[in-house]
Amino acid sequence: MNRGKRWRLAVMMALVYGVQGAFWPLLAVHLADLGIGGRARGWIFATQAIGSAAVPLGAGQLVDRLMATQRFLALVSALGAGLLAVVAAGWVNSAAGLLGVFLAYWALTASTYALCNSLALRNLDDPGREFGGVRLWGTAGWMVAGWVVSLVMAATGTARAGHGAFVALGIAAVLSAAFALFCLTLPHTPPLAVGARGEGALRQSLVLARQPDVAVFLLTSLGLYLTTPMQFQVLPGYLEARGLPRAWISTAMTLGQTSEIAMLAALPWLLRRLGPKGTMVLGISAWFARFLSLALDPPLWLAVSGTLLHGVGIAGFTVGGQVYLDGRTPAHLRASAQSLFLVSTSGLGALLGSVLAGELAGRLGPGDVLVFLFPCMIDGALLLYFLRGFREPASVVAWAGAPNDDRPSSSPTERGSAACVGHLVTESADG
Repeated sequence: MNRGKRWRLAVMMALVYGVQGAFWPLLAVHLADLGIGGRARGWIFATQAIGSAAVPLGAGQLVDRLMATQRFLALVSALGAGLLAVVAAGWVNSAAGLLGVFLAYWALTASTYALCNSLALRNLDDPGREFGGVRLWGTAGWMVAGWVVSLVMAATGTARAGHGAFVALGIAAVLSAAFALFCLTLPHTPPLAVGARGEGALRQSLVLARQPDVAVFLLTSLGLYLTTPMQFQVLPGYLEARGLPRAWISTAMTLGQTSEIAMLAALPWLLRRLGPKGTMVLGISAWFARFLSLALDPPLWLAVSGTLLHGVGIAGFTVGGQVYLDGRTPAHLRASAQSLFLVSTSGLGALLGSVLAGELAGRLGPGDVLVFLFPCMIDGALLLYFLRGFREPASVVAWAGAPNDDRPSSSPTERGSAACVGHLVTESADG
């Protein structure tokens, strides 16, 4: 494909993930500095899940039927930048006020991750081979944002305990505004299901969810995302309690993104060699091993380096699963299907997981390794369930590694909201 277009898609991924990477790793310690308790912190983190559960299906329908994807992304990102700026300025510091601001923020922006995937998949000539290379720039954007935050906080002396993380939120607001402007340069991606009845498309998406392989995949996804909030809601406080300087928490948390980049670069090879099931099993196993290592009370160096496993989980299960789901979906429903996945993971799963993490952190404290025993047991049970219950449909497997001339049309206009990756064997944000 045109190299300029591919680089624009890569920059899009870097910016959209960089926004969250700037403030999300430090949000828990920021809220603790403001005197907000564990239960309230859990609900503030849960606003992302609430937004992901309530909004993306409607947003998917909107860009499938009524509005160009890049314009929708520009609009919601600009509004999100304004809300982040309000928090960065310190105008809202109460638990109730922050709950309202973040609920509004995620209601606007929760759909951006699924829609960026949809836009990229639709505009790539060979998405099965090219999507991993584009998506890895989102991981790189998350990492670079974390490094910038660490360096700025260290240079300005704002990394002391009790001072909050207002700098991180300010950097996130700037990145969100930059992303909004950049979206106006993205390839024009108009709606394709013009004239289709929205409720009919939604009903067809739900019918797809009742297919045995898709049902097992979505149920496993929901269960796994009960545990992922521990990574950003509990782990930063745990590392600080074990002696890691606050200025370097963001940098330490980006170790998971280094392994994620390597996994994403290898994703086409993994999907060809292991198939969708093997690739996703690898991801689940990595999350299980990560929480098991934390539950065994490791030394600080091992607790930090174990973050590498989180990146393997994201790339193997989440991104590999998104590619698999795209392959099981008719062209005119692909944005809606990706949004359905987001509802299951960053929506319902992360909502319950955020509340659970808040309760556990409030009752056990940030330095207690028992808090990681619960996600370890959940992920272990899900690994066994997925191994027994998931079966790859032959209609998808048959397209594994198919050359370009054996694939359906690669025209963005004909492919649908997210390109026909599905012919390849087999992507929520929150990293």
